[in-house]
Amino acid sequence: MTKTAGSIDNSLLSVKDLISAELAGIAREVFDFDLHPFNFMGKAARARFTLLAAGALKADMPLAVRTAAAAELAHTASLMHDDCLDMARYRRGLPTLYDQVGVNAAILVGDLLITLALETAGRAAPDLPQSLLGAVRRMTEGALIEENSKGRKISPELAQKIVSLKTGALFRWCSLAACRLAGRPELLEDCARIGEDAGCAFQIIDDVLDFEGDAEACGKETQQDIREGKFTLPLILALNDASAGPKAEKLLAAIKAGPEPDLSSALELAALVRDGGFSAAARKAAADKIAALSPVIDRFPAAEEAAALKAFLAALSERTA
Repeated sequence: MTKTAGSIDNSLLSVKDLISAELAGIAREVFDFDLHPFNFMGKAARARFTLLAAGALKADMPLAVRTAAAAELAHTASLMHDDCLDMARYRRGLPTLYDQVGVNAAILVGDLLITLALETAGRAAPDLPQSLLGAVRRMTEGALIEENSKGRKISPELAQKIVSLKTGALFRWCSLAACRLAGRPELLEDCARIGEDAGCAFQIIDDVLDFEGDAEACGKETQQDIREGKFTLPLILALNDASAGPKAEKLLAAIKAGPEPDLSSALELAALVRDGGFSAAARKAAADKIAALSPVIDRFPAAEEAAALKAFLAALSERTA
C-alpha cells in the first residue's frame, strides 16, 4: 500500500500542475489569479478519490489525472458560489474570492471554472463533459433545495436528499468516470453506489465539523450552518430528541430573533449538539455508510489499490478537520 500511496501523491502533484496550467492560460485582463490567490486543491478529496478508484479499476492514470483535475475545478467553482451565498470570508486557510473581489467577480470566476472543468474532462474522454454537466445540475439542485429549506426544520429524508445531490453527485461522477476510463461497464452500478455513498459520508462529516471543528484546523468558519438556518443531520437528530429538542428549538429561535444571528446562542446550540452525542451519532451514520462499501470495493480488479481506496474512505469518516 506504501507504493500505491506514493503513486497517488505523485499523481496529485500532476493534478495540481494541470490546474495551474489551466489557470495560467486565463488572460490577466479576464482575471489575475496571482493577484487574488485561492487554494484550488484544499484537501483534494475528490481528486484523491478519483485516482484511487481509477487505480483499483486499472484505468489509464494520465487520463484519470485529467478527470481528477476536472472534479476539483468543478468543486472549487461550487465553493466560490457557496461563499457568495453564505457571505463567507475564509476558505481553505485563505480569504475567499468573495472577500477579496466581491460577489460579482467571485460568481463569474466560479462560472469560468465550470467551463475549465468541462474542457478538462473532455480531454480525458469525449463523453465525460456531458455526464459532468449532469452532476453539476444535481449539485445545483441540492444547493437550491438547501437554500429553499433555510430556517425551517426538515426531515432526515430531505437532509439525505440534499447531501446526495449537493455532494454525492460529484463523487458519483468521479467514480463512474474512473469506471468509464477502465472500460468496466459491469461495475458501473457498484461505482455509482460507491461514489454517491462516499460523497454523502464526506458531507455528513463536514456538517459534523461545523459543530465540532476548529476554524483554523478546518480552514473555514465554523457554526456557519447554524447561523444561516441550515438543518443538517447533527442538528436534526438533536431536534428530534425528546430531551434535547425543546432546548434546541429555543436556541434556534434566539439565533433568529435579531437582525443578525446571535453568536452566543449559536455556540450554545453547537455545544448541545456535541455534548448530547448528536454529532457523534451523525459521525457514526457516515462511518456505517463507508463500512458498507467495503465488500463492494472488494470486487474491483486491483487488490492493493482497492485496499488503499478503502483505507482512504475510512479516514474520511474519521477526520477532525
